[in-house]
Amino acid sequence: MDQVRKILDRFLLSVSSVLIIFLLLGALWQVFTRYVLQNPSVVTEEVLRFSLIWIAMLGASYAFGTDQHLALTFLRDRFKGRSYRRLRIFNDLIVLIFSLSVLVIGGSMMVRSTMTETSPILGVPMGWIYLILPFSGVVIILYQIMNIRNWFRSDVQGSES
Repeated sequence: MDQVRKILDRFLLSVSSVLIIFLLLGALWQVFTRYVLQNPSVVTEEVLRFSLIWIAMLGASYAFGTDQHLALTFLRDRFKGRSYRRLRIFNDLIVLIFSLSVLVIGGSMMVRSTMTETSPILGVPMGWIYLILPFSGVVIILYQIMNIRNWFRSDVQGSES
């Protein structure tokens, strides 16, 4: 499972890095065409918008995998030992259920229902743009399963010592 985590981490970081570079270059091109050439590129705006959606979802997936996401810790900080692990397992289960129901199932329904709609400028089926929702949901679920497994392992190891 640690190998799966490393592969996912590397993949998400690589794709996100490429997208960030793409966003930077696209934004520079947009500024150049708008202010220097006085003829803004209409394609760039839509491509950048879609890229931003993808990088946000990939970044959120990576943040869940590395436990660097935004969290309210005032409740979590009050627990220690086994109670802390149980709370973390409960939190991970809630995230897993949310990811499954909203991102994977809801995202898949959205992808299917928007495959016939096309983006105004690029003409790309919107379902392809929204495909990142179920994909990131699956990635978050994989991370959560690995997290829960690690918490159970630490609980078993903690009770053995």
